[in-house]
Amino acid sequence: MQRIATAAVSAALMITGVFATPASATTTCDPPNCWHIQVGSDGFTGGAFDGRGGNAFYPGTIAVHPGDRIVFTPVSPHTVTFNAPPIFKFFLFAPTASSGTLGSPGDLVNSGFNPGAPPSPFTLTVGGGLPPGSYKYICLLHRGMSGTVNVLPLSERLPKTDAEYGVIASREIARDLATAAEIAAEARENNEDEDGAPTVSVGAGNKRVTNLRFFPSTVTIHVGQTVTFVKTHDPTEPHTVSFGPEVGPPPREFFPAGPITTASPSTQVHSGWLLTKEQVDFYGFASSPFASVVARTKFKVTFTAAGEYDYICAIHDEVGMRAKVIVR
Repeated sequence: MQRIATAAVSAALMITGVFATPASATTTCDPPNCWHIQVGSDGFTGGAFDGRGGNAFYPGTIAVHPGDRIVFTPVSPHTVTFNAPPIFKFFLFAPTASSGTLGSPGDLVNSGFNPGAPPSPFTLTVGGGLPPGSYKYICLLHRGMSGTVNVLPLSERLPKTDAEYGVIASREIARDLATAAEIAAEARENNEDEDGAPTVSVGAGNKRVTNLRFFPSTVTIHVGQTVTFVKTHDPTEPHTVSFGPEVGPPPREFFPAGPITTASPSTQVHSGWLLTKEQVDFYGFASSPFASVVARTKFKVTFTAAGEYDYICAIHDEVGMRAKVIVR
């Protein structure tokens, strides 16, 4: 079990990284029996990823008939999962086939995801005998990210076309990326705690959007001061605060390492995964080989020598989640 868990977790190292290259070409099928949903959204400035992301399905709700197909096109790592069993979510991250069929209401259908490669479309076939009803699906990577497929009887006319759903999706994406920008602007203004000590927000978002950045990206302090790193403003993403050499892949990355007082930029100081209690419960850590992982949303580091201390989020550093503490 330990080996399986380690392999599964290692495969998820880029749990929410964003790829600069476009997603693989969207699988096409002919309307009116084919539908398209975008999985996630990303913000770009000047052609470069700017940290903004939407952890949502676009559109969030569609109506289809039995026998129809739905093409889910991810733009960043996510899963499309119907009826996830109550187990450690990381066991389900391994990529599966590029398609699946929801033949009965309780079927497990899971796209998984492939870290380190551009995300690929996943095609769901709605079983011809699937009873009419509402079928919820989730992303295993992001707590709260869900969508609904309403299956209507063949005798009932569908309320919208695929093109009309595409217009709705575009509006939802624009709204979410604008919200992410507003949250980022606000996060840049708030960098002191109630005692006036310097704080850094580790990510910034809400239940639907995120900014994979530290706010502020550079903080300047004096020798002997403590910086508080706070993750409470990004409820859907896990993060770390990692100075010096990286601790290695999960499960080591889950746990804190090194001191919390540092006098050298080369000293390893690692927060472990910063998670809310809701995230710990969602991932199922309590029933996993890593049951000792607990909710941690704050991490304090005291700096006892002058210098420039670079640090990263070990999960999202490849997409620009890097920052610096300057100690004078």
